[in-house]
Amino acid sequence: MFGKKSYPLAIDIGSYAVKLVQLVPTKSGLSLGRLGMASLSPGAFGDGEVHEHEEVMRALEELIAAEKVKEKRVAVGISGPTAIVRTVQVPRLEGRALEEAIQIEADQNLPYPVDDALLRRRRLRKVEVDGNEMDEYLVVAVRKSLIDDMVDLFRALKFEPRILDVNLLAMESAFDLSGEAQDGDPTALVDIGASETLVHILRGSRTLLTRNIPLGGASVTQAIQDQLGVTRYEAEGIKLGTRTSPSPRAVSEAIRSEVERLARELGRTLQMASKVYPEDTLSRMILSGGGVHLEGLPAYLAASLDLPVEIAQPFRKVEVSSDLFDPDYVESLAPIAAVGAGLAYQAVMAE
Repeated sequence: MFGKKSYPLAIDIGSYAVKLVQLVPTKSGLSLGRLGMASLSPGAFGDGEVHEHEEVMRALEELIAAEKVKEKRVAVGISGPTAIVRTVQVPRLEGRALEEAIQIEADQNLPYPVDDALLRRRRLRKVEVDGNEMDEYLVVAVRKSLIDDMVDLFRALKFEPRILDVNLLAMESAFDLSGEAQDGDPTALVDIGASETLVHILRGSRTLLTRNIPLGGASVTQAIQDQLGVTRYEAEGIKLGTRTSPSPRAVSEAIRSEVERLARELGRTLQMASKVYPEDTLSRMILSGGGVHLEGLPAYLAASLDLPVEIAQPFRKVEVSSDLFDPDYVESLAPIAAVGAGLAYQAVMAE
């Protein structure tokens, strides 16, 4: 029976690329079924929203064709400023009273009316606040129009979205998939994308803090473009090392400047967490996303934040066939595809 059943595809649409991951159960655990990526033109997708539907659909069709995919069920990641994850504390209530309390808390954290959001909650623990017993919940809110747009996009391509989850929680699922979450030490999961950096600080299955930082690889590209006076396409190639730079020193300075900005924001985020949860001392930071390949980034963050910094390995405990995949390709793409890996893991577990 193993290997004959088809499993949903995980799709992560980013500002510069679409990533696809599929996991397949085996007798001994999980194996990697598919892993691929297709580039997007700048501006086609950003802030969690599709701006150029035809371009995104082209990239998806290109990726599906390259991977020779027949499965029509998909798990899709959602991000951007309209996808909010917050930890809230409310009185110990049930039924309609609890729903209303969650809505009031959500309304204070959303940049849009709570009636425009789809809310989901997960009870984390019982807490005591000023002598009163309360319940702590993880609340996820996504703007309904964003969900509708994403569902329409995939249905236009004859796919059926079965799972839609925010990228912040998909990062947590990828961490679970890697097997490194078992020790329960407070950990900062940091996904550095093109236009945003997602921070998810957790201890075991309990979320301590989440934050969306509007900085990423695109700011590095812009800095190189400004420093050298080249086109955005040329700056991106120089950043990735596929194009020769007329001034390597200027490029290094541009990258260092943006990395320093990101480090400062990450530092502020960690300080926020330590103030709210002083008893949960952070043990490490795990990086994912396309930004992990920025020259010297992990070492700089480790030194700047005085914290062990690792590169995500979502497929660490997943069987990867050397007959189907180039090991170097998987190693390079794995941290970039961490959100997709987390979504694929959710899809398998939901079967």
